[in-house]
Amino acid sequence: MKIGNLAGAVVAGWILLAPSIDCARRGLQRETPLSEWERGDHFSSRASCEDYRATVIETEKSDSGNIYDERYSYAICVEDDDPRLKEPNP
Repeated sequence: MKIGNLAGAVVAGWILLAPSIDCARRGLQRETPLSEWERGDHFSSRASCEDYRATVIETEKSDSGNIYDERYSYAICVEDDDPRLKEPNP
């Protein structure tokens, strides 16, 4: 591995993305592009991001009917340089 590649690997991280909540319709905006999803915490590895996501889902399960439980079941972990996070050009 070249030094330039190593530097990129060290800087890269993972972000937990969750669909936005549409308060007017009381539902999730799952169909919107990932660039419009809400960004959660930043993690150093995919495993730590997925562990956090699982913990949030497990915690929220105790409150049945909670929109956040549903929201985090759709949440995903993506690399912070994922091209889908860029705003689409008009």
